[in-house]
Amino acid sequence: MSGSEAKKKEKTVKLEKVAEETGELIGKGIRKTWNVAKSFEKGLVGTLEKREERKDAASLTCQHCGASILPSSNFCARCGKKL
Repeated sequence: MSGSEAKKKEKTVKLEKVAEETGELIGKGIRKTWNVAKSFEKGLVGTLEKREERKDAASLTCQHCGASILPSSNFCARCGKKL
């Protein structure tokens, strides 16, 4: 094998090694990013669900006197104030 052929083979091996290491790093980065996105999604969904629960609970009581009301009510049956 001549000197130039040996250099080409050495470059190919180095490039393959760099590509392999880069691929591993990219893979790790993608996995880490995916895990962060999944945990963010869980937190976001949980927050939105809690917000909806609060809205539902708040909409079933009068904000003025605390009486139970129907969701379709426009006025409180106890205090008569507009909801």
